[in-house]
Amino acid sequence: MKATRLRAPSFDGGLLASPPLDQAAALADSNVRLAASRDFDYQGRSASRLRAMVRGQAAAEARAYLDEIGVEAPSAAAGESEGRAGFIVTGHQPELFHPGVWVKNFAIAGIAAGRGAAALNLIVDDDIPKSTSIRVPHLKDGGLTVRRVEFDRWEGEVPYEDLPVRDEALFRSFGGRVREELGPLVADPLIDAFWPEVARHRDSGLSLGLRLAAARRAVEASWGVHNLEVPFSRVCQTEGFAWFASHLLANLATFQSIHNQALREYRALYKIRSKNHPVSALKRDGDWMEAPFWIWRAEKPRRRPLMVRQEARTMWLRIADEAEPLLELPLAPDRDACCAVERLLELPGMGVRLRTRALTTTMFSRYLLSDLFVHGIGGAKYDELGDVIAARFYGGSEPPGFLTLSLTSWLGLPETEATPERIASIDRELRSLEYNPDRHLDGSASPKLDALLAEKQDVVGQCPTDPAEKRERFRKIRSLNEALHPFLSAVVDELRERRSSLLAQWERNRLARNREYALVLHPSNRLRERLTAYAHPQSDELSDAVES
Repeated sequence: MKATRLRAPSFDGGLLASPPLDQAAALADSNVRLAASRDFDYQGRSASRLRAMVRGQAAAEARAYLDEIGVEAPSAAAGESEGRAGFIVTGHQPELFHPGVWVKNFAIAGIAAGRGAAALNLIVDDDIPKSTSIRVPHLKDGGLTVRRVEFDRWEGEVPYEDLPVRDEALFRSFGGRVREELGPLVADPLIDAFWPEVARHRDSGLSLGLRLAAARRAVEASWGVHNLEVPFSRVCQTEGFAWFASHLLANLATFQSIHNQALREYRALYKIRSKNHPVSALKRDGDWMEAPFWIWRAEKPRRRPLMVRQEARTMWLRIADEAEPLLELPLAPDRDACCAVERLLELPGMGVRLRTRALTTTMFSRYLLSDLFVHGIGGAKYDELGDVIAARFYGGSEPPGFLTLSLTSWLGLPETEATPERIASIDRELRSLEYNPDRHLDGSASPKLDALLAEKQDVVGQCPTDPAEKRERFRKIRSLNEALHPFLSAVVDELRERRSSLLAQWERNRLARNREYALVLHPSNRLRERLTAYAHPQSDELSDAVES
């Protein structure tokens, strides 16, 4: 395991691309060759056969979902229905993320088009919302501040998949309230086109997250980008996913050992003391082992770890906070998973959600679904650990490579001329006034000043060698400096006032340059031009904006 440092670009329009975008096709080709050379056995189903199944079922689910939300799906790539087409895949939670996340959707469109493959976005709806509000810049008394604007009431941690809109009136008025807060700061914010799209799905039965995702997908279509898209919860209910889950559960003791050892190495490498970062260790409770999946009941939408007890030829599953087993699986390390797959496919009918965690989401997506997976910075850091776990679990083979992308895009808010360099210059001047006041005085103010300057010059010119004499010299210099300070008080006061003003201006610049403002706040035309450029990776105009 080797430490990597990924930093978002510091300038407007900058793109982090690791490896560089022009190497994406070669990376995908390498992944295809790797997949062909390692035909793992997933408890009776070969990896090549399972990959075809997973791809075909994911494509079918994506087309069904797009049809349900009234968005025209792209034409099928060659062989897609049979699961043979290449997939360039990315994913994120269905939230109002910033353009640095959104750029992935446009980049996969460009990469896929260059390969004659399909671009697929996974809506990671088994995650929990961080908030039901966004930060919106606002002008107040001539200065820039940031206020939170709610789009719904917060009522606890519920996965996006089961999260309804709690307050329809609050949700409906969100666009107007955001516009009011923004005022004249952004002339054509995307919220003007985006929120009416959200409103179209009020009576559709879609969850809160999928309403946001449907609107975002409609905007992409209006900008000429037509990716396949599917909630990951739907993929988790397919037969292909059940085979993946069965293989992992059958070999859970091995996986848990590998997972926890790799996690210890990761924490040691980065000197992390937290027991929850980047993920928690998989625990044991007597004979029960914690699996890398979430599980919950639809009527009680609170994610819980899946617990597994292995017996000689079978295993039992239960929800972590329930005493009674939920399901028996005819599964063991040496058993074919065919019957276990059939049992897992019964869970949706029981109102039970079996879903991946972060590491297993991308493990499934990278090994079985995609030719190339595109991460953001956060996902790439997770998969630094995930690569070690998956490689060891799959017998030490090289993991498929992934692409890391993140864009910095500012709102274009007015800025001041304040810079860190100007503030640092004043700090140096204030320090000089404190420790070398004599250098800033010419002695013409008074006889008292002349005497103080002469005495300091005399003391500074001394070169004692005895430690006690050195301490006395230091004390005298400090005392003389304090006596000289009143003669410079006006200069110091003026500099401090200038510094305070520059700090306030710099804070305004910091707020103006924040890269994490929600996509709906950005100028629509500017954002469209910037993002759609990445759907055409051959463009030479992008080269100056890339940091690799």
